[in-house]
Amino acid sequence: MRGRGARAWVAAGLLCWGAASPAAQEGATGAGTGLRFSGFGTLAASYHDAQDTQFRARADQREGAQAGRLETGIDSVLGVQADVQVDARWSSMAQVVVRKDGKGEWAPRLSWGFVKYSPTPALELRAGRLGVDIYMDGDSPHVGYAYTTVRPYTDLYGQFTFDHFDGVDLRASTLVGEGELSLKLYGGRTRGEDYRGAHLFQREGSSTLGATLQWESSALGVRLAWGQVRTPDDGLLAPLAGALREVAPALSPEVAAQARQRAAEMEGGNSDLKYLGLALNWRQGPWSAQLIGVDVRMNRFPGFKGQGLGAMLAYRAGSWKPFVTTSRGKLTPQARPLDLPVDRAELLLVRDGYGRATGLIASDQYSWGVGVRYDLMPNAALKLQLDRIEAKRSSMLLDGSGTSVGPRGVSVFTAALDFVF
Repeated sequence: MRGRGARAWVAAGLLCWGAASPAAQEGATGAGTGLRFSGFGTLAASYHDAQDTQFRARADQREGAQAGRLETGIDSVLGVQADVQVDARWSSMAQVVVRKDGKGEWAPRLSWGFVKYSPTPALELRAGRLGVDIYMDGDSPHVGYAYTTVRPYTDLYGQFTFDHFDGVDLRASTLVGEGELSLKLYGGRTRGEDYRGAHLFQREGSSTLGATLQWESSALGVRLAWGQVRTPDDGLLAPLAGALREVAPALSPEVAAQARQRAAEMEGGNSDLKYLGLALNWRQGPWSAQLIGVDVRMNRFPGFKGQGLGAMLAYRAGSWKPFVTTSRGKLTPQARPLDLPVDRAELLLVRDGYGRATGLIASDQYSWGVGVRYDLMPNAALKLQLDRIEAKRSSMLLDGSGTSVGPRGVSVFTAALDFVF
């Protein structure tokens, strides 16, 4: 951690890059050339009383909030940013974020770092470390001040943690009616990690491609996003495939053929995760509303199909902004039956491993929440939020050993102070 963290801090100091990131939009002002510094942060504490359950907001968190304890590592974050505007066309930015990672450590990481070239106000090209366009209220889940709620929808966004990449993006825009229409194309090397099944998965060799079409006016925003993450075979399931081949000769001909087929399905080839999302943002007077839908497909064994839906309604009354939210996320593995005999003890480990492989990221849960945001000052907001989560199966909730859980309900209360500077 120390080596990686030190490199991230040094990179931020040396690069001093700048562009219109969420923190810059919310917390920094001014125009022209020169160097700017800005930042953001969230101080948050979560509590619940569901025994043998850990609540986490993202799948890249190794630890969650445990029953009967205040947990500050779920949503707390600190970010610093350096910007340089070279001239009217060239700018650059570096942003370092400190938060709890997949190893359960507070580690600084370079979350953004790019050079931007804008030959005209309607065209921009960026190269470096960039974010995937999946969030409706900003470019990152880390700038809590940009969101009405404490966090983006956990049922939707919590599963997708490969949300930044090293590469390029190109954005073109034009005025259409009362709003701006823009198209962004992007691609590069995927960055991110997952903690599932008590294992930390990193996608260092993966690649990202995507496109975002958006129209936004003062009252309405519409975003259509498509993306793909491709991961080469990492050999994770190779030991299980080998075990199935070893036990096949001792099985009946029919089951042996089934075991060999499943072993072949586990090995070789790329793993593709594809998603398609549609989001609507509406604002009218003191009212605001949001609706998001996502469809996900993944061909990695055993193959998964998923759908997600999130909605929010809020009302602004001076400095107060009460809100209600609801969301649903479902990720279902395709049927890959393997009829191993249940009365043979020597097959116990193989059956257990196969069950874990086919259900590693399976999830079916919904949530509803109620809360209020109070703007203390122009650059700080206090939020109180109560979420009720009902799960048939969840890879976002963990048990005491760090593995996915079965049916259960959890009520989580969170208090957060968001700020930008």
